[in-house]
Amino acid sequence: MTPEEEIAALRKQVAELTEMVAYLTKKLYGQKSEQTDPNQLSLLEGNDGVFSAPEQTGQQSSATDQVPAKKKRKKTRQESLSRHLAVKETMIDLTGQQCDQGHKLTSVGKKFVREELHFIPAKLYRERIYTRTYKCLECELEDGIAHLIQAHTPAALIPHSLASASVVAEIICQKFILGTPLYRQLPNWKRLGIALSEATATNWIIKSSQMVAPIYDLLWQAISAQRYLQGDETPIQVLRESGKAATAKSYMWVARTVKQCPQQIILYAYSKTRSGTFAQKLYQNFTGILQCDGYAGYNLLANSVTRVGCWAHVRRKFY
Repeated sequence: MTPEEEIAALRKQVAELTEMVAYLTKKLYGQKSEQTDPNQLSLLEGNDGVFSAPEQTGQQSSATDQVPAKKKRKKTRQESLSRHLAVKETMIDLTGQQCDQGHKLTSVGKKFVREELHFIPAKLYRERIYTRTYKCLECELEDGIAHLIQAHTPAALIPHSLASASVVAEIICQKFILGTPLYRQLPNWKRLGIALSEATATNWIIKSSQMVAPIYDLLWQAISAQRYLQGDETPIQVLRESGKAATAKSYMWVARTVKQCPQQIILYAYSKTRSGTFAQKLYQNFTGILQCDGYAGYNLLANSVTRVGCWAHVRRKFY
């Protein structure tokens, strides 16, 4: 080997080792989750950048690539209050509106002192609903028959049940938005004043879901009419599912509109399996561009659906 060849081989080895050190350093000290651009939802409609954070290339920064020193930030309040919060103004006044000499004081303004956030604990109350009954005395004198008239009673949310819309909405919110299982909700409901069983709460959720099924169908019609959609499927575990072990995988299929869509829609569809036949059923009325991963189940979609890839998945093939 000539000296020139030996130098070239050593340079190649140094470059490979430098790349390896950079990779291992990132694996050890870097963020563990992929950092994608917040605008990734709009990749189908043009986007200049893909990732918000620069990728490691293993190359050292040159002398001209100096990182500017960070300016010292002024400490600001970390909390962020919604502008929709109700505001209550409290005025602290003097008990006796007189000076030390006994003269009456005149108000010349007010001074802002501080702002506090208050919490009103949840509470239950019982509403007993009656209907008032009326009788027409004149009609009774004419034909001798009692004419009784009652006010119209609004239908109950769930017949023969204590459930109101507010109670059921809170149970659903805690379970599906806050991720609190029903059995963990029950002690709190008992503290509020009702000994609720898990079976009853489950029945309320099922009955409510049947009521909003027409709205769910309308949302599917609206989302199927879109030109661009994004889809994915996520494994979940379902307890006490018929014919399946608690550790077995079920799947939640998700379809959503892109970020530029003026009316954002995100829909969830549950399936016991990841079969491509469910994808066929899910997108049977969609004739547009679907952004998804490389899962083979999407191969069963009709030719009217054009599939495009995800940049985050493409990135894994290169890095």
